[in-house]
Amino acid sequence: MELNLKANWYAAAEGIHTRVVAHRRHLHAHPELSFAEHATSDYVAASLQKIGIEFTRGWCKSDGGAGIVAEIHGQASSTSRHIALRADLDALPICELPGPSYISQNEGAMHACGHDAHTACLLGAAELLHNSRSQWSGTVRLIFQPGEERLPGGASIMAAEGALDSATSIAAQHVYPELRAGQLGFRSGPYMAATDEIYITVQSPGGHGALPQTAPDPIVAAAHLILALQSVVSRMRDPLSPGVLTIGKIQGGQAGNVIPSEVKLAGTLRSYDESWRDRAHADIERIAQATCSAHGTTAQVELKRGYPAVVNDPDLTARCRAIAVNLVGEKNVVDLPQRMTGEDFSFYQRLIPGCFYRLGTGGDDPRTRSGLHTPGFDIDEKALITGTAMLAALGAGL
Repeated sequence: MELNLKANWYAAAEGIHTRVVAHRRHLHAHPELSFAEHATSDYVAASLQKIGIEFTRGWCKSDGGAGIVAEIHGQASSTSRHIALRADLDALPICELPGPSYISQNEGAMHACGHDAHTACLLGAAELLHNSRSQWSGTVRLIFQPGEERLPGGASIMAAEGALDSATSIAAQHVYPELRAGQLGFRSGPYMAATDEIYITVQSPGGHGALPQTAPDPIVAAAHLILALQSVVSRMRDPLSPGVLTIGKIQGGQAGNVIPSEVKLAGTLRSYDESWRDRAHADIERIAQATCSAHGTTAQVELKRGYPAVVNDPDLTARCRAIAVNLVGEKNVVDLPQRMTGEDFSFYQRLIPGCFYRLGTGGDDPRTRSGLHTPGFDIDEKALITGTAMLAALGAGL
């Protein structure tokens, strides 16, 4: 049935809310980890086919091929407008706490970052856009992307494979428990940080814990190194430029009376300034080698360059924000602070203007206010109405 765009997009999304909730609950109950989203991809393909939307599969071919790209062509008038809308498919390696009826059925995997909601909303928006295509112009490209949570990021692969093609702009939303369901959040310009991974192995021959004079101690060296690395942020960075260096994992030792042969450290570097990012990589290597050498140990350093910073195009973000105001009202549109978290959506933004915004999902249930990446995370499903309506409105350019 042809959708009457004279009706509010929000009301239209309310009309299919039950189906969008069903999408989300199915996906939540069957999470799959990054680059292994085969059943998820099958579900999306079957859903698009049922709506009547043409699509291609096999994107991210080198990493499982779970990506899907679809297009809907508006028929109201001819135009070169071509917007892409993206949803991510993957879950996290987290064991979900008992609770909802749609709890994860795949042990050790959970949609703790809301990608199930992202995909469900895009499927809902696809249905609305397809059923109203004679009333809007241009082309909407739907990108269902695997592997957002793991390097090198599915966005980098799909962008390289040509998933954006002739798209002139791209938008994506992300769940945000800090905002109530029904709210949307935006930030123009730099919004989220570049993300790099740090791996350092401190090595020594090892020895007896009672004879420290016979073997350099990699635990002591690692302790000094962890503290020394903080100078990369505190003394080698412009204090007006955001930056974070965190060592979040230490592994070493088998017994209290043994000097181990190695200690492994893992951490993350977050930044916005690309020049400092490059310098920080060099500083981490230099400090690791010098500190470990000073303690008679050696260091093996691996720095994995991750996602670039998310920088929202000012003009596109202003247009998206205006659409949000028309949809939910000025009082429900929030200006967001910068964050040091990261997103591979930034790879798309390096090619075309992009807007990455937030969908409020908080509600009265404490689980809906649990943070992202926690085992008790859930959403207020009323947010799916707002998310579906917003994506559809962006696609139609209304």
